[in-house]
Amino acid sequence: MRKVLCMVVVFSLFLAFSAETPTASPRVVTIDVKLEKPILAVECLECHSEDVDPAEFADSVHGANACTSCHEDIVDLEKHAEGKYVPLPVSCGKCHKKETKEYHSSVHFIRENFTCTDCHSDIHYLQPWRGMKVRIIEKCTSCHEEENYVVSGHARAVLHGNNDSAVCSDCHGLHDTRVLHTAGRKYPVEARQFYTRACYKCHADENLMRRNNLSTIAVRTYEESVHGKVQKLGYPAAGCADCHTSHNILPKDNPKSTIHPQNLKKVCSRCHTGVNENFIKFIAHPDLHNWRKYPQLFWATVLMTALLIVVLLFFWGHTFLWWRKVYWEKQRLLAEGHLISDKLAHVENPGETYVRFKLRDRVLHLLVIFSFFGLAATGLPLKFPDAPWAAFLLNYIGGVPSAALIHRICAFVLIVAFMIVLGYCFHFIFFNKRAGRNWRERLFGPYSLLPRRKDWEDFVTMVKWFVDQGPPPKFDHWTYWEKFDFLAVFWGMGAIGITGLMMWWPQITAKFLPGWVINVARVVHSEEALLAVGFIFTVHFFNTHWIPTKWPMNYSIFTGRIYKWEFIEDRPLEYERLVKTGELEKLKAPFPNILANFFSGAVGLGALILGLFTVILIIWAFFA
Repeated sequence: MRKVLCMVVVFSLFLAFSAETPTASPRVVTIDVKLEKPILAVECLECHSEDVDPAEFADSVHGANACTSCHEDIVDLEKHAEGKYVPLPVSCGKCHKKETKEYHSSVHFIRENFTCTDCHSDIHYLQPWRGMKVRIIEKCTSCHEEENYVVSGHARAVLHGNNDSAVCSDCHGLHDTRVLHTAGRKYPVEARQFYTRACYKCHADENLMRRNNLSTIAVRTYEESVHGKVQKLGYPAAGCADCHTSHNILPKDNPKSTIHPQNLKKVCSRCHTGVNENFIKFIAHPDLHNWRKYPQLFWATVLMTALLIVVLLFFWGHTFLWWRKVYWEKQRLLAEGHLISDKLAHVENPGETYVRFKLRDRVLHLLVIFSFFGLAATGLPLKFPDAPWAAFLLNYIGGVPSAALIHRICAFVLIVAFMIVLGYCFHFIFFNKRAGRNWRERLFGPYSLLPRRKDWEDFVTMVKWFVDQGPPPKFDHWTYWEKFDFLAVFWGMGAIGITGLMMWWPQITAKFLPGWVINVARVVHSEEALLAVGFIFTVHFFNTHWIPTKWPMNYSIFTGRIYKWEFIEDRPLEYERLVKTGELEKLKAPFPNILANFFSGAVGLGALILGLFTVILIIWAFFA
């Protein structure tokens, strides 16, 4: 009964004081019921009426509270009046627990030791927020005179009544303004990601953007860029605020904008050296699907995607038909009682071995294998940053810095291998007498890797054999698919190598070419690398190892040897020519020792398993 009486008395007094205020409304008033003698607001106001206006306090968000709800240490009014009970600072956390917890980790508390009333100085007259963002601007700019923000597009939109636009709290938080936000340009990765996510809150919201006649294209194109992919994987890269700054957000055509052409050199120079007029023509947010705005990028993407699809689909079809024919043929022979060894019966000493690949060829092949796997392992996480395995693989390698270093070392090894092959080609054309008497015979003879008319005839005959319309073709030193393997890799290494160097040293590229060429280089590099990985780990592996007649592996590229029966069966034209000229005996070599075979099997099978696993990761990335 006593509790109810106290609440009624205090409620009546508040109504009396606020009667002259037309906006006043009835409230539920709370007081500290633990007091032996209730302290009414009217008693407090006898002394504090000059400090607190009763009507305005009654209309504030705290108007329903008694004075002792906040000043709870005043339990005896007489002793307080005598100066014996002096109130301690008010603890807002008694009611505002969530805000207090957030605030205790903020920069304002940790570095400045601000109290709640430093911002909420009008604590007795505080009005409901009602989502009026302009009040946040007014409050923050009372200390932070951020002129850049006030003239920015965000602030002007808010001041014109658009509550969708960003104010200080949308980016920095309201009570949880973290310490890392004040660390300037060298803030940690966590802060950079935080700022980018802050921009995403609005610019990735399709409904919000549509409501304001804007698009989410900036977010999508940023995520497709190198900067966006690296940051998505959790490592340092330029975020939204690095280029657009955090406050001076202005249209590109505004001379004060950081992305205005006359300011881009300064912005890009924060991270890159050698920035010139060509460099700033790099497209930071390229929309590869917009053929009107970026025709060069659109057509580069179309051509590379078409090349990827056409090559893989054609050779996957070729591979499937080949596998079907060989597997079905093998099953037929076994069903008819013909053993695999039957085909060796007419061959004298079928186990004799001959040199097919010299030591230099095998070493070069090993270098290419290891460097290729290194490039794939360090490049694929950046190609598919959203894949579930991307961050794990990148962290296992040692992060972006380690991956970049390994990628460049492997690229250097591959470039050296490419130059060695060019040297081989030069020597073959002008000095290799075994391949022909002059450069014309060498270039268009059976030992050349250039396509010739017989390759087309072999391909047609092979397809007919696939569909049971004739015998298989008789091959010479190189088959048509081996020539394609070589030329595809040769072209691929050139395309990937040149574009890789352009991206490796963009400041040098920009001395001669406009920056958008680096965008094109990235498209070519990315798609050609994916084509190379897909082709090598599926088509090439099948052609050389997974075909049923070679399964589980063809050892010749590792041991350098080829069996006599295999020579006769796979390359009968070359074998007959060597027998006729008497050169076959010169190629005879002893059978590989057990260590050579063991090493060949370990490396070869390991590469096959790793390649198959890589293909699984790529498929996973596409469908995850």
